[in-house]
Amino acid sequence: MTFRKIKAGDKSLYLDMARDFYHSPAVLHPVPDSYIENTFDLVLNGTPFADIYIFEDDDGVQGYAVLAFTHSQEAGGLVCWIEELYLRPCARGKGAGGAFLDHICREVPAARFRLEVEPDNLRVKSLYARHGFLPMGYQSYVLEKN
Repeated sequence: MTFRKIKAGDKSLYLDMARDFYHSPAVLHPVPDSYIENTFDLVLNGTPFADIYIFEDDDGVQGYAVLAFTHSQEAGGLVCWIEELYLRPCARGKGAGGAFLDHICREVPAARFRLEVEPDNLRVKSLYARHGFLPMGYQSYVLEKN
C-alpha cells in the first residue's frame, strides 16, 4: 500500500469514497456533497489547513484520509487532526489503516495527532489503541454555523 497526496484526476474516486464514508455507521450524519467538493477544491488550491491522501495498491485506489491542521498551545505546536480515514470494504482488515497511521505520524511534523471515533466502533478503537492513540477524556462540543 502506498500513500500519496491527492491529484486533480482523483476527484470522482474521492467523491465516491467520501459519499460512502458519510453514509456509513462511522459518522453521525451525512454531509452535503458540496462540503466534500469544497474540501477537494481547497486542498487542490493549496490550503495550509488541510490535506487529502489517497491509498493505492496494485488493485488501484483503496481509500483516503483527510487531515486538518491547527496549532495548540496545550500540545506545544502543530496538531494534525485525522478527520477521515476511509478504506473500501475489500481493503479493510489488511493493515492499510495502521500503515497509514504509522506513515503520517512519521511524515507530518506535528506535536499531537488527534482523531475521533464513534463510541460503538470497537474495531477501529482497537486499531487506534494499537498505534498509541489514547482517549483524551474531554467531551466534544460543537456549534454548527452553516
